[in-house]
Amino acid sequence: MLARRFTFAAVAAALIITALGTGCGGGGGVDITVDGPVTLDRTFTEGRTIKYDFKLGSQSGVKLTAYEQTIYTQTELRTQNTFTSVTPEEITMSMLINHAAGSMSIGDNVMVDETVSDLRAKELSFTIAPDGEILAWSGLGSSEYLEAGAGQLAVLLYDVFPPFPDEPLDIGTTWTVDYDVPDLSASVDRDFTGETTFTVTGFKRKFLTDCVVVHRVTDFTFEGRAEQEGQVWLMDGDGTVEGDSYLALADGMLVYSAAEMDLTLVGEGSSTGGAAASDVVEMGLVASMKIELGE
Repeated sequence: MLARRFTFAAVAAALIITALGTGCGGGGGVDITVDGPVTLDRTFTEGRTIKYDFKLGSQSGVKLTAYEQTIYTQTELRTQNTFTSVTPEEITMSMLINHAAGSMSIGDNVMVDETVSDLRAKELSFTIAPDGEILAWSGLGSSEYLEAGAGQLAVLLYDVFPPFPDEPLDIGTTWTVDYDVPDLSASVDRDFTGETTFTVTGFKRKFLTDCVVVHRVTDFTFEGRAEQEGQVWLMDGDGTVEGDSYLALADGMLVYSAAEMDLTLVGEGSSTGGAAASDVVEMGLVASMKIELGE
């Protein structure tokens, strides 16, 4: 029974892994003065390379019948990102994962998350529109991390290209867009849908780069499916994401992002050969995530 519970907790942690405790505040930087509204124009140049570091972690509570457990996770990715194709219609960016490490703590048990380690040296390609909208993903469809998870990596990567309007931006400028995170591959079926409101809150210099700071609030619903250890879990729930993005004034690219997520999930699980659900699980998550320029 202990082994089964530990396995289930591992599944739950994989389902809701997101972010290392940096919080949505604390972005830092030095305030700067900008004359008048600014117009951001992303500069996509074929062959350009950008490095990003991703840090994730979470504290989650899991309740299964009379069983309750708290799970802690930490994940770190370092990536090299290259624009491989640039046309007036779409841009392709290749993301090579140079470093991937993760750990999970359940009670007194601490273990390396091998599903994260397996991402090392893997490559992800995604296609974006000139305004930064993500059109498609490919390249990691066989990853156990993605197949078992609820799409948390896609949610994090979605923040690399936050959308902004055609109009010039000034403090107080606000816009709203639909929130619809695509799956990383066709082998999984998960939906994060909702709405995000963006508000310009200031201008700062961070990592020697002049930036516009954009605060975002997302309300979303989740529906998805995960499979592991012969069990299929059908999940649904709702949550919020709130945080800040720092976008370079010179080319519109992301310099820094930090956010917090609150997520509540309910899931039903059964064996792959079973016809009816055998377990019902409730999960609550408080998490945070951070993206920043790498060296």
